[in-house]
Amino acid sequence: MIPDRPAALQTDTIVMTTHSNDTVLPRWAWLGIPLAIYLGHYLARAVLSDPVYDVWLRHESGLTEIGTIGVLALAFVGGVIATTWAFRRGDRALTCFFALFSLGCLYFGGEEASWGQHWFGWATPEQWRALNNQGETNFHNSNSLAGSLLDQLPRNLLAVAMLVGGSILPIIRRLRGRFYARGTFGYWVMPGFDCVAIGLIAPLASIPEKIFESAMDDVPFPFDIEGGEVKELMFAVFLGLYIVTVLLRIRSERSTAATSAARHP
Repeated sequence: MIPDRPAALQTDTIVMTTHSNDTVLPRWAWLGIPLAIYLGHYLARAVLSDPVYDVWLRHESGLTEIGTIGVLALAFVGGVIATTWAFRRGDRALTCFFALFSLGCLYFGGEEASWGQHWFGWATPEQWRALNNQGETNFHNSNSLAGSLLDQLPRNLLAVAMLVGGSILPIIRRLRGRFYARGTFGYWVMPGFDCVAIGLIAPLASIPEKIFESAMDDVPFPFDIEGGEVKELMFAVFLGLYIVTVLLRIRSERSTAATSAARHP
């Protein structure tokens, strides 16, 4: 491991180590939470009647949608904390990265709630309704090209980032025993092994429904869980778990700095 250096001098050095230095969450959190949330939808669909499942888990007022927005709100707050920390640290690259992360969470959550329309129930202006294929006050349901650029493009980019950066690359680093040196840009922004499970589940969450639709033209019970909505929730869980790992690394650095200061006043 290389010693800590000023932010401006840090590089994305990857070093050999005999232990995992990229896992900060307990296994029940990084593995148990994603599995419980995802598989819990199938379990709920199997044991609950259709009306009960419909009321509690489907649509804008269901727990899936509310959970998505709630987790994104927490991720946004975490992103703001990380941005503030990076700004005070004097690291422009980290400040920009976490600021973009925060804005992404705000956009994702705001769009999911149609910026409050799902909760407060205001009417969509006629001019906006003409541009929106679901008659809602959001951007991602815009007609034609605008909708693709504001919905499918960022969704697909995030899915690739989660699968590759959040799952495949951490597994490769773990197998090779190579991890980002403490304090480097990669150390702060790249997902660690904590994100492997959710990085695999989130982008593939709707695959079972798509397979059934392709093979049978219908999704049989109990696999009809509104896979698209569940996938969005798993996206949010990824962002939430990711920023938690960042905040834990920040706390560890502060604790180390405080201990060092106490030993060398």
